[in-house]
Amino acid sequence: MAQLISVRYAAALFELALEKDCIDKYSDEIKLIRDAVTDDGEIMKILDHPQISSEEKLKILTSAFEGKVSADIMGLINIVFRKNRETELADILNKYLDMAEKHKGIVYATVESACPLKADAIDEIKAKLSNKLNKQVIVEAKVVPELIGGIRISVEGHVIDSTIKTQLSELKGKLIETRLA
Repeated sequence: MAQLISVRYAAALFELALEKDCIDKYSDEIKLIRDAVTDDGEIMKILDHPQISSEEKLKILTSAFEGKVSADIMGLINIVFRKNRETELADILNKYLDMAEKHKGIVYATVESACPLKADAIDEIKAKLSNKLNKQVIVEAKVVPELIGGIRISVEGHVIDSTIKTQLSELKGKLIETRLA
């Protein structure tokens, strides 16, 4: 239920951003708020504190961000708090950012390898994925020693796995299958 609520609020703001041609502006403002709400321990303590009323929490956020973000973003925060949905704020902001990136054709890919990849190898993977998907790809490289060798790429719910670990696992399955036959 909370997931659906977050999507509705984010979608409403995104539609407004499209209408006003302010997607990037709102994204920047939302990142400012999201980072403050999720990274700053003091603000999170205030937002999570059960003895501080929603009105007081709203006043604190309003004083912190008034003049730094647009009236539409402040309006969203106001509605979220007036509807006692402040626990959903970070999720709403993240959903908006996801919608904005999807609209701009940005996708994220994770490239896992047993040892660190060189920058030119990552750039080549990024270029090939961008061409294949016809989207801007942002690559996050991770080192996972258990893979033994090769790479595993995850993008948009798809996985390309050419790791030695997977190949050995498949070979083991075939050997067991052959032995049982």
